[in-house]
Amino acid sequence: MIEISSNEITVIQMVSSITKDSYGLGYAALNLAAAIRRSGVNVYLASIDKELDAYEACEEAGFPRERYIRGLPIGHSRLRLSPFLLGRLLKISCVGRPLIHMHGMWTYASYIAGTLRDRWRCPFVLSPHGSLEPYALKMSMKKKTIAQLLYERRNVMQASCLCALSEQEKSSIRAYGFTGRIEIMLNGVNQSTTCSVEDVVMFRNRHSIGSGTRIILFLSRIARKKNLPLLLRVFSKISKLYPGWILVIAGDDEGGHLKEIQSLIQMLNIQNMVRLTGPLSGKEKACAYTSASLFVLPSLSEGLPISVLEAMEYGKPVLVTDGWTLPVAASKSFEWRVPVNEGLFEVALAEAMGSSEDKLVDMGRTARSLIRDNFSWETIAERAYSLYLSILNGR
Repeated sequence: MIEISSNEITVIQMVSSITKDSYGLGYAALNLAAAIRRSGVNVYLASIDKELDAYEACEEAGFPRERYIRGLPIGHSRLRLSPFLLGRLLKISCVGRPLIHMHGMWTYASYIAGTLRDRWRCPFVLSPHGSLEPYALKMSMKKKTIAQLLYERRNVMQASCLCALSEQEKSSIRAYGFTGRIEIMLNGVNQSTTCSVEDVVMFRNRHSIGSGTRIILFLSRIARKKNLPLLLRVFSKISKLYPGWILVIAGDDEGGHLKEIQSLIQMLNIQNMVRLTGPLSGKEKACAYTSASLFVLPSLSEGLPISVLEAMEYGKPVLVTDGWTLPVAASKSFEWRVPVNEGLFEVALAEAMGSSEDKLVDMGRTARSLIRDNFSWETIAERAYSLYLSILNGR
């Protein structure tokens, strides 16, 4: 456990949003702040969100409302501009030495974080969460070029430390040109929520899934980066060889990609074997994980996706592409991991679908043990606090 004087430092955790539509980024920043606060650290959390949504997220994570600094978004929701956020942050009473930890990049919140660093002349820690990966840098290039010129490159180059989710991301940060300190800082994951047998039955009934049907679960944004067409093409090829499986796709539409996915499902004629549930949260999300036999994420690029960690916490084996790398030493007895290659992905999915339920359950137990040994929020908070102290003490 962390042993501290609560007045030793003041940590400001910042992120563009903490609500459900912020996906893993908001989840990571919010839960890290909550875990650090539970340890007695003087911590605040800032984001740009609507009041009710933000307070609901804080309550769910157990983060005290009085420690949350909210900027009201104005204009287009994607931009998340909030001209009063800086003023509210400057009113914080910093007991002890202040430190800012920014999560994510290319946002107005990131600009505010850099401005606050300059005003306070304090250490600045940046967690890109995959924003400097080659694939990510190619997305919305015009917007990122402007942000880079105005403030973001300065944020990176003047950071006291950048936190990478894996060695792969560390290499991407170096390739961007950062020569300073980089530390591996993992995402954590909350413990799984118990779903009763009745809840699982109701979930299956709602989505027309028979009691004996085995479920492959994809739970993430429905975005081009997630590479769902690869999964659909391969599933359509081999599903007849391995009857008794159904593919559940859960998540929000990003950029209209859902229409493309629906069209591909029609073209492949697999409507009867695929369920599109839309976004899931709370008990519905827990029941989706609980019901699944296998979790699949065929992404082109990832940092350390919360959905994979959650699936493992729920005791599910995972099939992932090389867009994701687990940043801890572990045997391969909990996963299938293959390059983004249709032939190799087909071999792996066929092996998974051909496995007995007992084998998948055993793999899931290994996955859960791995998560609980390495990815509890208390463990991550302790590592974060040690990092902050080392920076403030000039080490």
